[in-house]
Amino acid sequence: MMRRLLIGCCFLFSIWSDLYAQNPPPRRDTIHFAQWRQEITRAPVLTGGSQPIIIVPNGQPYCFDKQLYLKMKVGRMDAEQSIYLDTHNGLTGILPPSSHGGAVLEIMPELENFTFTVMSLKGNVYMYKNQKSKNGIDHWVHTGNTQNFLYQSPTATRPAGADMMRKSEMRAYCDNKINARAYRYDGSVNTFFIYGDRFPDKLHPLKFLGAFGVGYMYCEEGLYLIMEMNFGANYVRIGSMENVHNCFNPAPFKVQEDAFIAKQHQEIQEEQADVARKQEQVTGECRAEKQAIVDFKRALNQKHEELVRKSQQGNLYHDSAAQRAMINMMDPLDQVRESILNIKLNICMSHRHGGNAVSCLREQLSALQDAETRMMALDQQYATQPAIASAKKGKIWWDLQNTLPICN
Repeated sequence: MMRRLLIGCCFLFSIWSDLYAQNPPPRRDTIHFAQWRQEITRAPVLTGGSQPIIIVPNGQPYCFDKQLYLKMKVGRMDAEQSIYLDTHNGLTGILPPSSHGGAVLEIMPELENFTFTVMSLKGNVYMYKNQKSKNGIDHWVHTGNTQNFLYQSPTATRPAGADMMRKSEMRAYCDNKINARAYRYDGSVNTFFIYGDRFPDKLHPLKFLGAFGVGYMYCEEGLYLIMEMNFGANYVRIGSMENVHNCFNPAPFKVQEDAFIAKQHQEIQEEQADVARKQEQVTGECRAEKQAIVDFKRALNQKHEELVRKSQQGNLYHDSAAQRAMINMMDPLDQVRESILNIKLNICMSHRHGGNAVSCLREQLSALQDAETRMMALDQQYATQPAIASAKKGKIWWDLQNTLPICN
């Protein structure tokens, strides 16, 4: 399980692109050290005292009972970050780093640049974000379709035979309140510093609640806290932990996917009406070229409708069919093919009316056909990586706009 945490980290580090600052105070409990240590080493949702829940993106408030202050170094990036845990229902809430240094500590959805990600052990992944609009602040939540198709975290299961072996090194955390022992998978360079009531020779991980490789880990041997994940010169570590009672109300947030799908259905209806109008205009000269354009638009409209349907049939984090459908709604290859048909119509019309632009139009046609061939090759080369193929095709299309000859 833990060996695959880096995969989960790659997904989670993507939220760092939206940095912002927030401030002051939820209710925190002031308690003695012994009680603090007893409280922070409890996670009923992992030990069987409660069950993880499925959450809806804009339903009841989420309430967290733990806050972890993280320090991390990944490549050239140093950051401090705060995460919240609900150890009774199995929720993780992630705030981004502050753009002014340090960590964002409070959940403050009233701020214009608010960003907050909530994940459930069941597999919901909701990214809440405010966006400034002409009407003020819009509240959006991106679900990746995980309200219907649960995300299976790479930390949810343990590969057969993946046992963590105890090492000799120990480190202190939380102002020397906690001493954690190093554990590592055989053959792995990643070291986990783990705190618990005992340190057996081997640990057999079963469940995990946290983020970025640190948090609660339930093993066959009992409940443990991963205080640090160290991978080469990089690390993520818990600087401090607090028992808190802090809630977030997601009710005002609109589901981004719902708005997107509604817009797509409207566009499909408009495209159907446009095809019907253009079909009526297929008369007179160059009729074959005109009909080819109408047929292409009709087929493109049907493709659009099918892609919208497929984009809703899986979660967008690891369902390749749903990902491909979403990406292909904006396929540059379709734009190139429609342009080719329009150029062929222009060539036909120029021939009929004795225009002198035929030579230039043929240059345009040749460039577009070359772009079509290159894009088709990219689709084959990156058949399992549609996002990469789309990005490379987009560059071809962009370059083409700047180099295509202008025909008068």
